[in-house]
Amino acid sequence: MLIEQNPAENAKRTLTLVAKMLQNLANKPSYAKEPYMSVLQPFIQQNKERMNKFLLDLCEVQDFYETLEMDNYVALSKKDLELPISLNEVYAMHALLEKHTQELVARDEGSHLKILLQDLGPAPAQLPRKENRAINLPLYSKWETALDDLTAALDITQEEVYFMEAKSTFVMILRSLPANAVVARRPLRLDRVAEAAATTKNDSVMVRKGIRSMELLSQLNDMGMIDKADNYASLRDEVEQELNHLGSLKDRVMTESQKLEEVYQTIRDHNAYLVGQLETYKSYLHNVRGQSEGTTKRVQSQKVLGPYKFTHAQLEKEGVIQKSNVPPNRQANIYFNMTSPSPGTFIISLHYKGRNRGLLELDLKLDDLLEMQKDSQEDLDLEYVQFNVSKLLVHLNKKFARKRGW
Repeated sequence: MLIEQNPAENAKRTLTLVAKMLQNLANKPSYAKEPYMSVLQPFIQQNKERMNKFLLDLCEVQDFYETLEMDNYVALSKKDLELPISLNEVYAMHALLEKHTQELVARDEGSHLKILLQDLGPAPAQLPRKENRAINLPLYSKWETALDDLTAALDITQEEVYFMEAKSTFVMILRSLPANAVVARRPLRLDRVAEAAATTKNDSVMVRKGIRSMELLSQLNDMGMIDKADNYASLRDEVEQELNHLGSLKDRVMTESQKLEEVYQTIRDHNAYLVGQLETYKSYLHNVRGQSEGTTKRVQSQKVLGPYKFTHAQLEKEGVIQKSNVPPNRQANIYFNMTSPSPGTFIISLHYKGRNRGLLELDLKLDDLLEMQKDSQEDLDLEYVQFNVSKLLVHLNKKFARKRGW
């Protein structure tokens, strides 16, 4: 809020008229509904172009990345940094950092942020509006080495600004070029790099950077900051050092892309798990509903599903078998029969080829499996093999749930 309370009628009327005049300057004015504004028509006609130019200039936004990089370089070179901020904003930031301390400093026990938060203690409460004040907060590092001549460090000349802009521009150009580009070979020839960027096809941003870098080379050479005779050695060394520090943009993008693929795969796996859980709960509810409808109706509607045959290799591939005590040379002769005599009830029997009777038979209830999963008990021991409870639930739902029309 710009003001504490609603403005008086006269002030409100004045602000409304100012807003209408600005609107008429920006748009095609019509005085049919507001004839009292017609006296301003000469003023509006005289200043309409100026107003339109002003609004168009507001919409001309420079390359954000370039501006940000330049601001960062200039900021890092200056020590007299101040931040206009209110007390409540400081306290809010303190509280936010305090809330997420564990996530921020989990990997670095000796981090500067953790030390500062310990020194500051708990975040103060928000102040009432009347007590909140705006301050200029000096920014400095607690661990920074003090300079004897501080005033010298505070000054930055126009030449230094151009030098840092040139360094930033060349770094961005070289990181955007292919790694095997001829102009990217060391030692760098900055004039050739600038020319290559300025003549890039189908990339207006790169062309602008190339033209700007050529202008900066010329200006810095005239100022005596760099020398064309030694191929701009001082600037070249700075650019090469910065590139070594930042590393290859392609490698970083590839690494980030790989991490994003891993995150995407994890999300997909978790989604599949949740879908399986949903099917399991639907099955459970169907089972409970069937039990509550009465014995007579349940007996009439019961239908035995199975047995379905699964090999040892199939279940191991799906992750249902997480541990097997069966010797590898006998696993091909092992198979499992799975039957569902009624909703929510499953019979799993283990068989060996050539034998009439099964080696073992297990009667499972859906309720018991869900209870095991809830208690984080993921192992179901069948003597010869060990099943993963979550994978088994997914497998049973996939095989039986749809056939029962759940």
